[in-house]
Amino acid sequence: MKPLGFTLAEMGELLSTTDRLDNSGAAELEAAEREQLLARLDRFEQATRERCQALRTPLSRAEELAADLRRRAGQLTGGTS
Repeated sequence: MKPLGFTLAEMGELLSTTDRLDNSGAAELEAAEREQLLARLDRFEQATRERCQALRTPLSRAEELAADLRRRAGQLTGGTS
């Protein structure tokens, strides 16, 4: 989660949420608490997807730059990179 920019507090919150959902039987959780935990989990999932998408654009540009540099180096050295 760190590469996605989540804070330590957010990481702790997510771990607490998943632990509570994983370690509690359905009968142990009241419906309202279960809904609250699932809503929190959904917000984390949405934030993760958004942050992944935000990383794809600069990564794609960096990959294009690397490929361009590889082509240029190949042209300058007579290689077929």
